[in-house]
Amino acid sequence: MKGKFLIRAFVSCLIVLGALGTSNVEAAPKMVDFELEIELNNHTEYDIEYEVENDKIEAKYKVPGSATLYGQEAQAAIEPLLNQLSLSPNSNKQELKKQILAILQVNPNDVDEFELEVKFDSGPKLKIDE
Repeated sequence: MKGKFLIRAFVSCLIVLGALGTSNVEAAPKMVDFELEIELNNHTEYDIEYEVENDKIEAKYKVPGSATLYGQEAQAAIEPLLNQLSLSPNSNKQELKKQILAILQVNPNDVDEFELEVKFDSGPKLKIDE
């Protein structure tokens, strides 16, 4: 009797868990292209580009006070920045801008132009042009 109860309870749990697991969950869109250009009041520029195409990454990292980096060196400089950002097509643009400026240690009052374009594998884009 006790064994039958345990088997029924186990089967009931499997049925409930199976029903819960059948919902369709879409994966978050994956970023495939990140282009950031910031021009400061003193005419210095940030130019950060990161593109994933066919599992190959092309990258450029140009910030004031440093040599311009390309390829794997640029990738190594950019990925920590990207890992700190929550990028999605629905990201709050002002919060994202504020977050990027904080990570790069740029005073918002020094920014003359801020352009960001992020493309995702699912098609939508996130664009800021101020």
